[in-house]
Amino acid sequence: MGGLIEALHRLQDVELQLARLRGEEEAKARRIKTHTRQLRKIEDRIHEAEVNIHERQRQIDLATLDAATKEQAVAKHREALSKAKTNKEYAAILLALNTEKADSAKIESHVLELMERNQALMKGKEQTEEERAQILDRIASIKQELEAYRGETQAERERLETKREECADSIPPSALSKFNRVAERHEGEGMVPVARIHPKREEYACSGCNMTVTLEVVSSLKTGEELQSCKVCGRLLYIEDEPAKLR
Repeated sequence: MGGLIEALHRLQDVELQLARLRGEEEAKARRIKTHTRQLRKIEDRIHEAEVNIHERQRQIDLATLDAATKEQAVAKHREALSKAKTNKEYAAILLALNTEKADSAKIESHVLELMERNQALMKGKEQTEEERAQILDRIASIKQELEAYRGETQAERERLETKREECADSIPPSALSKFNRVAERHEGEGMVPVARIHPKREEYACSGCNMTVTLEVVSSLKTGEELQSCKVCGRLLYIEDEPAKLR
């Protein structure tokens, strides 16, 4: 069993180095995904702003047309006013004229209000587009970092992959399968030492997850009968010459 544990140690050393390389790469890839999600939200905001601007412009166009119609009506009333033949007719036309002028003023005020709102929407859209440009720059920069990192570590990765195969060749398939399953879940850490919880009592725990390890398992590890796994985290267990410390 001692030879198997040593072989697993050598394999784990390689796995941890590979996990570190993968971790760096995956961290950069996660940053790209995070920024890409932010980009989608920003683009949704830009689309929403464009829809609102279009709708506001439609309202401005309709109000402007309404204002022009009112101006034409005011002009007609002024012309009719100059042709009025009686005081009663003059008063009626003047009332209609003033009403149209008041309505026209309200419409013009409404148009100005709509235009101000549209200006604010367009300004907000411009700021959001600047945010989008910044996010796109960040994504492009991280992608360059990722490609550069892959290039810089390719030789090291290939060397470690080769070494991993060499280490795996000396391990029985059943033990290798157990180790690989656990190492994949724990970033290359497929095995950990058993830690003694109390110096004066026979109490032990897995140094990976700190959960209790039974005396039966510890006894089996000491006699080297077979591989033992933590019942909680699944890591393979072994006994160190020096007592391991809990994390």
